[in-house]
Formats: sequence, structure tokens, C-alpha cells
Amino acid sequence: MKKKRIFITVAIIIAVSNLPVVSTVLMEKIDKDRFRYSNNDASFTSIQPLDILRPWMDDWVVQGFIESQRPTQENMEVFRLYKINPLCFWRWRYYILVSRKFRYKSWQEIEPHRTPFKGISRWQKF
Repeated sequence: MKKKRIFITVAIIIAVSNLPVVSTVLMEKIDKDRFRYSNNDASFTSIQPLDILRPWMDDWVVQGFIESQRPTQENMEVFRLYKINPLCFWRWRYYILVSRKFRYKSWQEIEPHRTPFKGISRWQKF
């Protein structure tokens, strides 16, 4: 009986933490600036803004390419720079809806191929 209560409690906590508004608020408080993205030569870099009123992954990636200098075709793919951690249950909704669309690549792999940063663009800050 005690195991059943613990299981139900854990299931409720996971379910509530992944509700649309709740998960966005939790991620904004706990994971602010965690969800970073870049293309292969870092001519485009971005941090996913987390806001209740703004949908995830709206057109910020497209705006980033327009505002920065347009990269070559081989550098058009955007990679996520964070690993998926299944123990962070409040991120599951974000992982399912957003993260799975981007392949993972570490910043250490991108850094050697990084294009020179001229300080004009708002990108490449990390």
C-alpha cells in the first residue's frame, strides 16, 4: 500500500510539472539560459527564450539566421548544445516537443570551426 502511494505521488508530481504553463515557469526559474543552439561554424548561436506567453521554438531560429550573416548551406543545420537528462522530469515536455528535432553537438566540437566574431551581431555570445 505504501509503495502504491509513493508511485501515485511521483506520477502526480511528474504530470503536474509537465503541464504547459507549469513546465515553462519551472524551466524559466531552474534552467534559464540552458537551452543553447548553434550551427556548425557558430555563425548562428542562440539561447531559447522561455516565456509563458511565447510559444517554444516559434521563429527565433529563422530570425537569428536573418539577423546574422547567412551561413553557407553546409552550416544551415542547427544543433542543440545541451544533453537530454531524463532525470530532470520537468523538462520532459520540452524534450519531446522541441529537443528531439535537433541533433546534439557539443560546443567543444563546434569551437574549433567557429567563424571570427566581429562584435556586430548579437550572436556568438557564449
